[in-house]
Amino acid sequence: MRFNIVSGRFEETDGSPERAAVIGSDGALTWSAFKTRCEALAAMISALDLPAGHPVMVRGHKEAEMVCAMTACMMLGHPYIPLDVVVPMDRVMRIRAITGAALIIDQTDERFVDHVPFVLQNGKVRRNPEVLIEAGVPDRPADPIRYIIFTSGSTGEPKGVRITREAAGAFLEWMVNDFGFTPDDVFINQAPFSFDLSVYELFTSLHSGATLLLNDAGTAKDSRRFLDRVNEYGGSVWVSTPTFAYLYLTEPSFTGGELPTIHSFLFCGEALPKMTAQRLLDRFPAARVLNTYGPTEATVATSLIDVTLDMLAKYADMPVGRPKRDSIIRTRTDDGSVATKEAPGEIEIIGSHVSIGYLNNDELNAEKFFVDEGQRGFRTGDYGWFQDGILFFNGRRDEQVKLNGFRIELGDIGAQMLLVPGVADAIAVPLKSGDVVKRIVGFIRPAPGAEATALRGHVATHLERSLPAYMIPADLMFVDAFPVNSSHKTDRMALIDLYIKRPRA
Repeated sequence: MRFNIVSGRFEETDGSPERAAVIGSDGALTWSAFKTRCEALAAMISALDLPAGHPVMVRGHKEAEMVCAMTACMMLGHPYIPLDVVVPMDRVMRIRAITGAALIIDQTDERFVDHVPFVLQNGKVRRNPEVLIEAGVPDRPADPIRYIIFTSGSTGEPKGVRITREAAGAFLEWMVNDFGFTPDDVFINQAPFSFDLSVYELFTSLHSGATLLLNDAGTAKDSRRFLDRVNEYGGSVWVSTPTFAYLYLTEPSFTGGELPTIHSFLFCGEALPKMTAQRLLDRFPAARVLNTYGPTEATVATSLIDVTLDMLAKYADMPVGRPKRDSIIRTRTDDGSVATKEAPGEIEIIGSHVSIGYLNNDELNAEKFFVDEGQRGFRTGDYGWFQDGILFFNGRRDEQVKLNGFRIELGDIGAQMLLVPGVADAIAVPLKSGDVVKRIVGFIRPAPGAEATALRGHVATHLERSLPAYMIPADLMFVDAFPVNSSHKTDRMALIDLYIKRPRA
């Protein structure tokens, strides 16, 4: 049995319906039990008479029930909005305001009924008649939306990336034809569902009739528990950021001999260091290391390469792959010249897997999205070049960074710090080792009369309430003034220098 993401229907296959479909923190469901539970949830949602195409917020953390809820939404044509519990409540409510979602399906005991017309928790629906349901989705497209994932926004407002049925179908066709996975695979998941890396495991396992093995944050942080769980359930496809895998390379038992069922490592979300790839190939000589690249706006990824020892020896830099089938990747330079490592071009992606745009954000859509010969295109803000028909990544030129695989707009952090009374100016700056962001530091210029110790506490509290944990600066530093460079812009390098040379307690 499998769940066809494109049609939104369960389909019988040669696989046994008693094979595991989802193994979550709240228990396991066979394919037959999974289908039954999804149909029951779909019936409960349908009874609410939500407008056609109306988005539904789905919140939780690694429960099989959360996967059931997202699947039930797809069965009914309601875009689901995945929200891991790592997303703080203030941000959840901002997303609710942007989307107008009338229903939240929540796996916790959080109280939502004061803010949302319908809340589905513990198998029961609660209704708040005082909160009105919006008539519909203002810009509902002809191609149904499968999900909306919110990413960091430079203005402080999160951006809702809309992925349609067509885009999801193009992604899955690529996965089925080019990645070599089968219904016998067990996909190892640890990334939050609000991080689009998780779509790799979620969609591919559902669509192919494989097994999805969910691991909560506590398990993922405990290497022994995590690896024992992978062994217990025969995990075969490891999906993560390179940073997550790198942490496990410190474990002596993280080897092909100790984990014989793992046959593939699939990476996305941040640059894969050559040393990490080399060590994985040494530790798991029978496994593949697959490196991919792509933004949320291009349905998870848009390029793929099978990393080999010969490839590592041939190229000085780590390639991110060849364009996915039926798509185009361009590296556009200002003067129209061919992009090189020394003079890279902005990466543009064209294809049916590209998003139809951000939800209710016409201005940004006009800036970032375009149409090329009838195909959707996206200007990534990333830079790179081609060599031997293979794409190489060269970083960004704006305020967006990747930290542990999470895409972060530094302006989003700065905007939140500025909301705290007593903060006159604020900026978030990444500290890097080479091209890799190691931490983010928040620099604050206090308003006259503000007391530093109290202000530090107020800023920290506000950030904890308004931003996901991965976006919160590792440290805060107060300065009397922001240094400027010759262009009269804030000199970030000077701020980093101040931070490095600061007196330590």
